Amino acid sequence: MRLGIISNIEKDLNYQFASEVAQKIAARASTAVVDSAYAGTPLGDSQFTEISEYSDCDLIFCIGGDGTFLSTVHDHFLKDVPIIGINLGSIGFLAEISPDQFDDALDRILDRRFQIENRMQLEVTVIAQDGTVKGDGICLNDVVVARGFLLHVLTLDLFIDGDYVERLSGDGVIISTPTGSTAYSLAAGGPIVKPELNIFLVTPICPHTLHNRSYVVTQDSVVEIRLKNFKEQPILSLDGRNEIPLSPLDRVIVKKSSHPMKMARLGYTHFYQTVRQKIRARGSFYEDSQE
Repeated sequence: MRLGIISNIEKDLNYQFASEVAQKIAARASTAVVDSAYAGTPLGDSQFTEISEYSDCDLIFCIGGDGTFLSTVHDHFLKDVPIIGINLGSIGFLAEISPDQFDDALDRILDRRFQIENRMQLEVTVIAQDGTVKGDGICLNDVVVARGFLLHVLTLDLFIDGDYVERLSGDGVIISTPTGSTAYSLAAGGPIVKPELNIFLVTPICPHTLHNRSYVVTQDSVVEIRLKNFKEQPILSLDGRNEIPLSPLDRVIVKKSSHPMKMARLGYTHFYQTVRQKIRARGSFYEDSQE
């Protein structure tokens, strides 16, 4: 098999763990692949790696934390290659494999004892007041429209499938996939949703109202956020990336993407087990990591 490696050097100092991964892949008569971005690094210069394209791989190992995983998805999901995460971060909700499980995980992958989950992604389009398209993007976790750096209330009109729902005044709104339901949406009071469900969520952020509930919409729904006039420019974030500047009276259109993300799963953990272990005990987890 041809197995790609993407590693976050901030989590994997000098690519030490990634280099061990490459060596173990080579020892099992398979090929460890990195792209040209690693040329001149210890990983790219290793005798155990081949510099090539990830699109030719059977699977990609993503080494780091959840942020690394989301960046990998953003950069490579169109290659239609399954991605699996090795957790070197603090929580690792998206990364299934712990470093001490890697040998067993590699054996399972080489024996093709893994499943592929097609994770829903969201397609976002920003339309200016004059009807022109200002930009677009795709995300795995969530779309966030949030107030800027000054503590001003942000006012938004929410439409679902063309119907006016309500005016939201507060810190903004989160539109998340089931995968993203355990991220920012959960912190804002949204429900926990199993990743295989074909829905997405609309969750207000700190609304200035007595009503504070998420909306659950079908996978075929179209959510539209209409911005009102503002003094401080709000932020549009796609999986934590700020990409499209917003102007007064812009419209943010969100719907299910036609390009799902392929996530490889080995079955080491199950969804509710992960929720219990990594979210309920999150505070103590961080405290332990700082000792």
